[in-house]
Amino acid sequence: MARYKTVIFTLIAVLIISVGFNVYQMIANQAATKENQSASTRQEMVSQLMHTQNNANMKLAELEATMKTACQKLSSAGLTGPQADAILIEAAASDPIIMNSAATDTKDILVNVKPDPYNVTGDDITMQEQQLMMRETMQPVMSNVIMLVQGYPGIVMVAPIFDSQDQFMGALSLVIQPSALINQSIASTGDKTYSMWAMQSNGTLIYDPDPAQQGKNLLTDPIYEDYPEVQDFTRQVAAQQSGYGTYQYYVKNLDQTQNQVVSKEAYWITVGIYGTEWRLVIWNAL
Repeated sequence: MARYKTVIFTLIAVLIISVGFNVYQMIANQAATKENQSASTRQEMVSQLMHTQNNANMKLAELEATMKTACQKLSSAGLTGPQADAILIEAAASDPIIMNSAATDTKDILVNVKPDPYNVTGDDITMQEQQLMMRETMQPVMSNVIMLVQGYPGIVMVAPIFDSQDQFMGALSLVIQPSALINQSIASTGDKTYSMWAMQSNGTLIYDPDPAQQGKNLLTDPIYEDYPEVQDFTRQVAAQQSGYGTYQYYVKNLDQTQNQVVSKEAYWITVGIYGTEWRLVIWNAL
């Protein structure tokens, strides 16, 4: 009888050990699977981010080429008249993200704008950021975000125009919607497209899936004051051209109806031209 009990206890012990080992294996396998899924997700995020960076830089290069060609033509045609009109119309029509193209004279007066639905021809833009930057270097520049007369944020690319005697005769500017540029550039890789947003190096959003956020500054706008992790992450992004970080925020921006705040992991990278930099950020809920 004693031997029988010993056998029973031994079998029970073996069974317990076996079950414990199987549970351990299951947990280990689940952890390994989750780790592999996380690694795969991060690879997809980085791939999408780099493809988007390439697309955005290519788009900026195309805009630069459009501006350079128009400047060369205006150098011969002048800033006003039928030929100049045609050149500006062609430049504005070259890409849907261009809101208008304009020529300013040597005093920074808008002398020709195409199209001009808001009748800004004749306006003095001497004190606008992009004009001051261009005047300082006499090189092409791209402004930070400004509020356009159309009522939404935009940027201005501007380049000086010189005549055949290499004398400064004015400048060409292209008014661009940065949100449309980024939206066009977002790449899809693999089975999933991850959410992205973009900001200037000062924290101002130039692209967000929620249009209401575009133009807001993540560091200074009161709506972000209650989210120190967002602001800490923004400072990190502003300070470094690329990197990885985590923060907590709404699944959807300002989703105060459901009030669902989640932890997010994010990578960022830089695009830009003429010394002006934008940060592209891609994120995924943890």
